Amino acid sequence: MITALVAAADIPAAPLGWDNAFSTWTLPWWQLAVLTVAGAAYLVGVATLRRKGIPWQRGRIVLWFVGLAMIGLSAASAIGVYDRASFAMSAVQHMVLQMIAPAPLGLAAPVTLALRATTGRPRRTLLRLLHSRYIAVVTHPLVAYALFVVTPFVLIYSSLFDIGLTDDVVHDLTHVHFVLVGALLYWPLLGVDPLPNPLPFVMRLLLVVGLGPAHIVLGIPIMLRDSLLAPGFFLDVAARWGNDALADQKAGGGLLWIFGDVVVLFLLGGLFSQWNRSEKREQRRIDRHLDRLHGDAATTPPWWLTSETTPATDTTDQKELDPR
Repeated sequence: MITALVAAADIPAAPLGWDNAFSTWTLPWWQLAVLTVAGAAYLVGVATLRRKGIPWQRGRIVLWFVGLAMIGLSAASAIGVYDRASFAMSAVQHMVLQMIAPAPLGLAAPVTLALRATTGRPRRTLLRLLHSRYIAVVTHPLVAYALFVVTPFVLIYSSLFDIGLTDDVVHDLTHVHFVLVGALLYWPLLGVDPLPNPLPFVMRLLLVVGLGPAHIVLGIPIMLRDSLLAPGFFLDVAARWGNDALADQKAGGGLLWIFGDVVVLFLLGGLFSQWNRSEKREQRRIDRHLDRLHGDAATTPPWWLTSETTPATDTTDQKELDPR
């Protein structure tokens, strides 16, 4: 029975190596269609804005397609081909879909683009959705953080992991779920698009810092585990390939740990940079406001200048009054 299930899962005939890493690429038609529609919709939005004379940053366009390319790479490359048969490849795919691809997609500001490009009823519908109670709940930072952290534990340690190894629908829905959960967390973290629950930068940094321990707790127990997850499936694959399934699983746990911490460091760097730019914009805004109020007129002298000149003035006045 297990052998039949493994055969149905379309496991590659040989283990992953340098000789077949670039010759086993494939992309299911429906995934290609979804990525194509997402890319075309973004370009249509940008073209609509430009017809209205509204500029849109080219860097955001690049970021959108970088995010889509990462999703396509995780599904079409050897990572996607071997994501069932190799726990290590499954771990890499999980990190790309949940922690890496949503970042450039969020920085591309798709919600802002949609709001600016649409008019009439479509725009009102989008605004109602953005202001709905459901969106307010799922995008709340604590809810999004909980979904982000709990999701890999549930999918790895529940029966969904075994089912996803042999069921194509569950397997693909798992990938979609990873991307959506990552997008839900990155939406408030990046703060580029409007959202119901905006976060100050301090809270964003605390959430990102909290992601590090979560991946340590996820990855290290898998590294130290002496038994296989879904043993029937992976033992059958190991019998075909002649590899060590447990070693592959331990490598996957290490990737979940190290990969997660590296991504967290990059996120922290990006947030600090974004915070610095925000402070500079705020300073320029304050300067413009003061210019509008005072123009070129002299403003009130600083207190340290007035304190230095006041005693001198008093001394002069006393000399003029003293006949000596």
